[in-house]
Amino acid sequence: MILDMAHYSRKPPAHHGLSRRQLLRIGGMTALGGSIACLGSILGYLALDELTDARRPTPSPPPARPTHLKLIDRPPITPRTEWGARAPDHEARNETGFYQDGQAEGWLEYEGDLRAIYRTVVVHHSVIYEIDDPTTMRAIQDEHMDERGWADIGYHFGVGKNGQVFEGRALNARGTHVEGYNSGSVGVVFFGNFEEESPEPGQLTAGLRLINWLALRLELTHLAGHGDFNDFTRCPGRNMAAYMPLLAESALLSLGTDGYRPLPTASPTPES
Repeated sequence: MILDMAHYSRKPPAHHGLSRRQLLRIGGMTALGGSIACLGSILGYLALDELTDARRPTPSPPPARPTHLKLIDRPPITPRTEWGARAPDHEARNETGFYQDGQAEGWLEYEGDLRAIYRTVVVHHSVIYEIDDPTTMRAIQDEHMDERGWADIGYHFGVGKNGQVFEGRALNARGTHVEGYNSGSVGVVFFGNFEEESPEPGQLTAGLRLINWLALRLELTHLAGHGDFNDFTRCPGRNMAAYMPLLAESALLSLGTDGYRPLPTASPTPES
């Protein structure tokens, strides 16, 4: 699933016709009205209002963040139950128990306000593609659980070629998508092999809206590609790497790895 290449291309592919201005315009779009916003707020537990401390007042965005970004609503996200996700398997062969058991790399569910945890959104490409978007999401989970021996799919979100966005690993659970840098990193995988093809326009639009929403609700500071953290891979592929500066600029995020902050080492569980 990991591919290498000589270098990233820095010029966005011309045949999709998505200019810098068009991408930024997409990023500034808001929801269609109060009724849609209300509907979106009740769709599944992925609504971030339910994953953050509701008692804590929402802080004002940084001065550099335009006021219109405060109006970004939760984009449509297909929940796990609708794409046929398997339940996490905490007995998987390559799991090391739970973080609370003194295992620094064990399964970790964040506690408290997620805005205090997350800093960076990390972009990936799936390389594989199977028939359609839902089938591909299931195939990614199967690969991660059956071949890699992980408890669940490693990414928090998947973005299909047709623009459908999928809920992956629960957002309050640490992902498994960047070796050594998973804490505080949101994993977003775009379906396709972007060494050989380019992301679809609708896919970029959906991914951009998702990232803008995550950046606002989680108060993120950075966006990076998988290969920015792990130099043994060129993921998310040269044709996606060309769009990374635009994705970061649209969400008003810094491009790079400087936002990463490791969690404190887990303390062993006291003996009874």
